Amino acid sequence: MKKLYPLKFKPIWKPKAWGGEFWDLCGFEDDASLVSDGFLAENDLPDILETYMGDLVGDEVFDWHNLYFPLLIKRLIVEDRLSVQVHPDDTVAAERFDDFGKTEFWYVLEAGPDARIYMGFKEDCDAGTLYKACKEGRAQELLNAYVPKPGDCFFIPTGTVHAACGQLKMSEIQEASDLTFRLYDWGREFNPTTRRAIHLDEALDCIDYKKYDEAACCCHLEGLRKAPAGAPADGGVRVLVNDPHFVITSLGLTTPARIKLEDFKSCIVLICVEGSATVVADGNNPCSLTAGETLLIPASLDTVQVVPAEGGAHLLQVHLPQPPKDDVYDGPEPDVP
Repeated sequence: MKKLYPLKFKPIWKPKAWGGEFWDLCGFEDDASLVSDGFLAENDLPDILETYMGDLVGDEVFDWHNLYFPLLIKRLIVEDRLSVQVHPDDTVAAERFDDFGKTEFWYVLEAGPDARIYMGFKEDCDAGTLYKACKEGRAQELLNAYVPKPGDCFFIPTGTVHAACGQLKMSEIQEASDLTFRLYDWGREFNPTTRRAIHLDEALDCIDYKKYDEAACCCHLEGLRKAPAGAPADGGVRVLVNDPHFVITSLGLTTPARIKLEDFKSCIVLICVEGSATVVADGNNPCSLTAGETLLIPASLDTVQVVPAEGGAHLLQVHLPQPPKDDVYDGPEPDVP
């Protein structure tokens, strides 16, 4: 069997009422990402995972998740209003919907002057107050409203009510789940031609009604996107999220960086959010990575060198944490042929 190499995939475009999104890395059987180049070109992610197993994602990660690829990487193109929504946690999703929960992370790539991100409650809330506000078309009044700038990022734990509007482009890193509960759709739900399903009743007992913890869940990266000229390769390295579902590190590079896969025991996903870089792994042909592109680095590779172009590059590095040793898997049961 041939050895794996850094994998690029063909983006999948998904039009939405509020704009649309590119699915850059997806392991869903019905929406599986196809490799764009190399000897695995036109093979999809589930087939590669079934063939290479732990060599692709890491042995312990594969033992825990089996044939489920646990990440979904997107780019959101927001041109109108993203519904006021919430996502359930893994336990509720498994028990009620035989699915996974949806922990998310947003990184702002571009933002127009009218762009807004709504995130969590301004003050402690309750189900009755939220239900009334949704029915009266003013749910956003209960939420924090942020004027986003490129480089802002938001960690969105399950149970956090959120929305977005205006001209926005964002990178989204999430659990591999498409389970979303809409609480309010900015009036679209009252028009027969624009109506989408509302899941207010299902959502109410999945929500965290406490005041939003801004310090824990959002930060601005101004000044960290690129290391100062002449700084060492790790001068712009910062862990943004350390969650049981994924770990996200910001890499602001002006000089080459070397990544050892054995340090992670997991595949790594590199997302270029600014500039460009060349990625070289284990003697494979160099692979270019430009803003907007995503690259999957298999766990079986030894060392990856990331060489930023002149002017630097900013990447998001995503890896899967090691599964718990003394816990019980509580996701949906895998399909058995």
